[in-house]
Amino acid sequence: MQHIDEQYIIDNFDDALEKGYIRAYYQPVIRTLTEQICSVEALARWQDPQMGLLSPYLFISVLEKRRLIHKLDLMILENICYTYNEMREKGLPLHPFSINLSRLDFNEMDMLTAISDILKKYNVPPTAIHIEITESVMLDNTAYFRRIFDSFHEAGFAIFMDDFGSGYSSLNVLKDYSFDVLKIDMRFLSDIGMRSKKILSSVVNMAKAIGIHTLAEGVETKEQITFLRTIGCEMLQGYYYSKPMSSEMYIEYLAKADISVENRNESEYWDTIGQVNFLSPDPFNVISSDDFPIDDTSVLRESPTSLALVEVCGNKVKFQYANRAYLEEVKKVGYNNTGEIEAAIANMPKVYFQNMSEQIEQSLKTGKLIKKDHYANNVYFTYSTKCIAKTENKYMLAASIKSFDPTRNANREQLFEKYSHVLIDTYDHITVIDHAKNRIITRLYSKIGINSEYITMPLDKARLLFAQNEVLEDERERFIKFTDFDFVKKHIEITENPILQEPFHIRNQDGEFILRDVRIIWTTVEDGEKFLFIIQSMSPSACEMAKKVMTEYSDLLL
Repeated sequence: MQHIDEQYIIDNFDDALEKGYIRAYYQPVIRTLTEQICSVEALARWQDPQMGLLSPYLFISVLEKRRLIHKLDLMILENICYTYNEMREKGLPLHPFSINLSRLDFNEMDMLTAISDILKKYNVPPTAIHIEITESVMLDNTAYFRRIFDSFHEAGFAIFMDDFGSGYSSLNVLKDYSFDVLKIDMRFLSDIGMRSKKILSSVVNMAKAIGIHTLAEGVETKEQITFLRTIGCEMLQGYYYSKPMSSEMYIEYLAKADISVENRNESEYWDTIGQVNFLSPDPFNVISSDDFPIDDTSVLRESPTSLALVEVCGNKVKFQYANRAYLEEVKKVGYNNTGEIEAAIANMPKVYFQNMSEQIEQSLKTGKLIKKDHYANNVYFTYSTKCIAKTENKYMLAASIKSFDPTRNANREQLFEKYSHVLIDTYDHITVIDHAKNRIITRLYSKIGINSEYITMPLDKARLLFAQNEVLEDERERFIKFTDFDFVKKHIEITENPILQEPFHIRNQDGEFILRDVRIIWTTVEDGEKFLFIIQSMSPSACEMAKKVMTEYSDLLL
């Protein structure tokens, strides 16, 4: 282990500051959901010409002991300002920098004034600086430090509690002070075993409950990242992503690295999303408050409620997160993973997901929790959505899916079967059509005596013969156009409405032509898209309205 005489540190400190032997090194912080850089921590490194690279533990304690640490911390801040401005000049995306302050800094000077003066000198905004404080700073004189932190907050600085878990009074500190971010020290957990997972889950669960964001430092393995993502830890920092780098190396890293930097305009968006508690039995309570329910049964396990975070940008949908319960439910609906859902939405017109699209639009418009029942691939399910954050051009939905399980809801299944017959009885005629194969699959239901011979013919021939035999002569041309399924499909895609509907006079069994509502409905089943051809009787008032449209507003019809 390296050893340096304390006097050597004191004798060479000022010279090292002046000549730049002590410099800021930068370690990026990664947003867990996006895997983008959201900030960076500045760490002091002393590259001594005689002794080589000195570890911080060798000189930090000495500088604190000799009450010189404030000079180091302010010099690191100046380094940050140099780097920030160099990034700005090179056109690189900007992000916040965090700096560690010692408790002794506050004894030596007015740190808020000193820091603000440096930022003004270099034209760097306070929002670009995060202040990291260890719990030892606040062990004494709570009222004094609370006033200081309030002043920093009012000036626009964010305050992080550093090394949570490394001391003995962390919970008292959380009770007495208002922090923006809790930095969880992974080093006090030497492994990622079950005991460690329980502790980490409890910490994240608690932080969400009191409205503090979470950052895990010292992350080194993929296993740690996977678990931290699962429990909802928002930010990660450690050797897995990068070792601390000099300013030159960091700027080169930003210019060439595969990893991108978070858009600063979206930071508040992601911070809001970060407050979703992945461990809560009721994760739709996304914004913490004094009344936020804390349920210790949620610790360690993911939410028993299926939960996904779905980003909507125009017509593009991206799943940022989905827990196991959600993935299990979507498999029941016919998708193996969220990627398949994204691909399906990207490759098919919006009308194919019309009911879901309407629900999402309602969620975005109202900001309320919306629950609707849906049917797909022979599965009935309830889908819940709530808009939890938005920017000018995109939204984030919290979503949950729960399929109808007939083994646990036999009574509901029987009622559904019973009343579906009642619904079907409101129609006069239902035919199932396979447009792709140019055929009528079956006459599903009919109570107006339409000849069954049509189902034996090719679709194109059947619709022409139907128009000739069953439709009033003046309306036959319009009916033939109405049942041109190439036209129908294009019309549905343009209007984003899966139903094409117009009034026609249809022959009754006694030969009389009765005004009826005729619909073509697009639908999907397991073996592909199909169309339902439906005829339904009209009420007297609906008939009068339809006649008025047909005579006075015929241009609205096909």
